[in-house]
Amino acid sequence: MPILLKVGLVFGGLSLAFGLILLTTSNLTQQLMGMGKAIEQAGAERMGLYKLASLIQRLPGAGAGKEAELIRAEVVQLERVLEGLRFGTLEHGAVADINPKLSSQMQHVQDRWSIQLRPVLERSLAASGEDLVRQQQEYLALTDDFIADMDGIVQSVEQESSARLNWLYRLQIGFLAVSFGLTGVALMFLHKVIRAPLKQLTEGAERMAAGELHTKIKVDTQDELGQLARTFERMAETIQSRIEEIKALHATGEEIGMLEPGGLEGVLRRIADRASESLDADLTLVMVPHPTMECWLVEAASGTAFDRIREQIMLFEETPFSNQAFETKRTVVVTNLSEYADRAVRFRDQFGAKSYMAVPLVGPHECCGVLVLLSLTRVRTFTEWDIHLAQQFASYAAVTMENARLFEAVESESNTLRVKLEAVERKVAELIHEVKAPAGRVAEFASWIERDYGQHLEGKGLQYLAWIKGEGKDLASLAERTLNLARIKHEPSPMESVDVDSVIREVLLVLEDECAKKRVRVTIAPNLPRLGCRRIHVKQVFDNLIENAIKYMGGQPAPHVEIGTTENERGVLLYVRDNGVGIDAAMFDRIFLPFQRLAAEGIPGSGIGLSIVKTVVEQYEGTVSVESVPGAGSTFFIRLPVLSPARLTPDSQSPPVPAL
Repeated sequence: MPILLKVGLVFGGLSLAFGLILLTTSNLTQQLMGMGKAIEQAGAERMGLYKLASLIQRLPGAGAGKEAELIRAEVVQLERVLEGLRFGTLEHGAVADINPKLSSQMQHVQDRWSIQLRPVLERSLAASGEDLVRQQQEYLALTDDFIADMDGIVQSVEQESSARLNWLYRLQIGFLAVSFGLTGVALMFLHKVIRAPLKQLTEGAERMAAGELHTKIKVDTQDELGQLARTFERMAETIQSRIEEIKALHATGEEIGMLEPGGLEGVLRRIADRASESLDADLTLVMVPHPTMECWLVEAASGTAFDRIREQIMLFEETPFSNQAFETKRTVVVTNLSEYADRAVRFRDQFGAKSYMAVPLVGPHECCGVLVLLSLTRVRTFTEWDIHLAQQFASYAAVTMENARLFEAVESESNTLRVKLEAVERKVAELIHEVKAPAGRVAEFASWIERDYGQHLEGKGLQYLAWIKGEGKDLASLAERTLNLARIKHEPSPMESVDVDSVIREVLLVLEDECAKKRVRVTIAPNLPRLGCRRIHVKQVFDNLIENAIKYMGGQPAPHVEIGTTENERGVLLYVRDNGVGIDAAMFDRIFLPFQRLAAEGIPGSGIGLSIVKTVVEQYEGTVSVESVPGAGSTFFIRLPVLSPARLTPDSQSPPVPAL
């Protein structure tokens, strides 16, 4: 039932009830007013009887004089009042209508007037002398009884009026009670059929607005509110469906954007297949303009048609709608291809397509082609939502195609560069290997000359010879270190469990003479962790770091090298700290490059040690960094794979142990 009809019935029922009550009270009020008027007229005529008595006593006799005229007028007035009381007037009803018992009383009064009083009055008007006196006395005697009868009628009417007035009062009280009751019933009814459903509808809509799209609104009526509730639920279901479609489209976009094995061909195949699934198309094609000819090249097709249709050529005159989409960069929709029988449409003629959508593949830089969606089994009406989904999918596809082509180009270029770089590295390794032997022989020749002919040379000649021998050794050492760096990059690195403490002590044993010469004190923290690396690589790292720390002590009166561990948010770090000359912050990035050295006179070295450290650490996906202040020393931090961290025992919390 419609809400308007329900509300109309409620107000109609209230109006009918209130109308009946008002009509009843109005009728009672009118009756009371009529009774009051009747009482007023009856009382007035009672005084008229006394007036008639007074006029009769003043009659001169034989109906003459002014008094006779007044008596006749009073008689007419009295008879009109009596008739009105008996039969009713415009101002009040008949007394018999008030109470049937009053009818006999009124009849008795009227008979008394007609039979007794009026004849006496008429005889009085015609009499004179003693006869007039006798008639006057008889009228006065009858008047008292008549007035008593009139008083009885007035009292009866007054009693009836009082009863009616009490009834009217009770009726008004009842009217108020019924009014409140009906109003309450009406409000309860309106609450049940309007307010409660509206509240449930509002709560349901708020839950839907908060994201609870599966909410069921508990409004089961068939009126407008029930229809609105069902509409809200259908709208929520549609929104949920659209959200799921958008999520699926987003997931599809991420899927087709993954550059997996298969390259561009695999990407195009995923685009065609996912487009058919997401956009409910029977057949999907990805077409791009041929680079040289005026035609389309089918790059991919969905499903089993991929191998059959791929790389087919389609002439522009056979694909008018695809041409339009590509040129205007706007989606073209054809609901019924049979309406274009006058045109050559390849998709209709070859594949039996009934409906068609062409979506331009607009990428970040250009329109690279067209995504064609075909309906082969039925004439399909593409909705605005279908078009928006297709356009969004085409945007994903266009970006993915462009990225795939760029990735293929970069991968091809990278492969070419990798091959060239490997060839260069091999050539460099060969050259270094060839340099190493002559450099060693130069140093050896210099030693022979110094041994056999040293007594024939002057001081400067011996100095030159020492320089040749030193430079030869340095050149051989540089070649050896460079070859080590090349081996680190290209040789496999099987993992070992390496005891860092033993490796460091092995390095310090080799550097013992150097440390003693420069009076360097080395301390090692207890309980160093075990690392998952090759032992030789860990040795190379600490050999270069400790050797550098000893080299660059400068004029420090109490040289000290400390080796220990610390932790940060990325894990356990090993460090080598010294109190030497320090490093300028501007050099932090350069010192890890090959053949880069600090500007320090008289300090030997090849400038490749820190480069070896960085290469080793990066082999294990670790990190190396430095903190330093010129004149206050440096700290090198390295992060390598830790197999077992340092155990925090009371002993491990003691100061570092002196190693040298």
